Amino acid sequence: MFRKGWRVMIALHVQEGFEMVCRHCGSCNIIRNGKHGGVQRFHCRSCQRYSRERPPKFSAEIKALALDMHLNNVGIRKIARFTSAAPATIITWIRKAHDAMVAKKALAPIDETGPDIIEMDEIYTFVKKTAPGGHLDCL
Repeated sequence: MFRKGWRVMIALHVQEGFEMVCRHCGSCNIIRNGKHGGVQRFHCRSCQRYSRERPPKFSAEIKALALDMHLNNVGIRKIARFTSAAPATIITWIRKAHDAMVAKKALAPIDETGPDIIEMDEIYTFVKKTAPGGHLDCL
């Protein structure tokens, strides 16, 4: 009997409510191609590359928590301890968030009219100067 487990086309996946897209080329021409370590393998017929279906290791909430902690001046190693992620992973999340913010800022329209209201506060600062040849006492 012919085993169809490794030759099921993407149409079957769509009928089941599952749509797989190749992460390398974006094609929908994907077939199942066995299992490795209990994880389903897929083969893209367009780019001839293989990929596995694997859930993300860290949820979006943990990544958001790590970014919030970074913005509140918590160290990278301490964030890694709290989230159970490697420090290099935390740095990667921070860099990706920074790139996303830069891209978002580049797409935003520039407002060249300037601010409508400017609020100013008066602060007087006095710095004591020493006399020539005099030195400040150290505590």
